[in-house]
Amino acid sequence: MSTLHIFSKPLAYYDSTQLENIIKDTDKVLLVGDACYAAKQYMQLNDSLLLLLEDAHARAIKLSLGQTLINYDEFVALTLSTNQSITW
Repeated sequence: MSTLHIFSKPLAYYDSTQLENIIKDTDKVLLVGDACYAAKQYMQLNDSLLLLLEDAHARAIKLSLGQTLINYDEFVALTLSTNQSITW
């Protein structure tokens, strides 16, 4: 089963080498708030990133390959479909 990792700050705020050992390929990574600014950096943790639609639009974020926008309803469904969620 997978874990949902929710990040709200740029990757530089965290110890990315530690995160690389924690986040598995089957896990989901969701960026909210200011973490959306660092979407390209977060790609090193997971090949497929999710960005909260409202937060990405508010920050004029342009998506790159491997990045997907989700709305609040999809966010709720995602939390229900994973074993656990961790907010960093």
